Amino acid sequence: MCRSAVRRFLRLALLTPLLLLIPGDAVAGEDDGSVLDAGGFFSAAARSEATDVIRSIGSTYDRDVRVETYAQVPPELADELARDGADKFYDDWLNRRARQLGVRGVFVLATRTPGRVQVGTDKATARKAFTADDREALRDALVTAFRSGRYDQGLVDGLKFVKRRMDDNTARDRNPSVPVVGVWQ
Repeated sequence: MCRSAVRRFLRLALLTPLLLLIPGDAVAGEDDGSVLDAGGFFSAAARSEATDVIRSIGSTYDRDVRVETYAQVPPELADELARDGADKFYDDWLNRRARQLGVRGVFVLATRTPGRVQVGTDKATARKAFTADDREALRDALVTAFRSGRYDQGLVDGLKFVKRRMDDNTARDRNPSVPVVGVWQ
């Protein structure tokens, strides 16, 4: 086995028993399938509203949206952050989580310490439904809201922005123009 594979194995072997110490309702209560708020950013009402918007996006556009928050970078990943630098580390972490969960769509990852919001999309979604410009606009909106302590509003408004942009970007695909033959002559 290569050195990095051994390190990943050891991390998993060391973390798995620790997960058993966390009460099941603490973990389950934080993750409704769309929003994992381990960082405690959002109220229950905001998570519920966010879940409704995410479900609407899923049923309308066949795209996933996943939001994950953490109080801090998990200790087992701290070496990667120090080694790779923030930009590469957060991008890799987000992509790894998205692959693990099979997310096809938009993924938001946020940490309190250090303060960071990372937004990513899979290639198919970025081509049309939610472009690179949309992704950057969402990140900027979330950062602005979070910096001013408006976490709930930032979450809900951000997800509504995702829905609006997917509406705008895919409108032609969902409502093709149908030529009308002169019925009213």
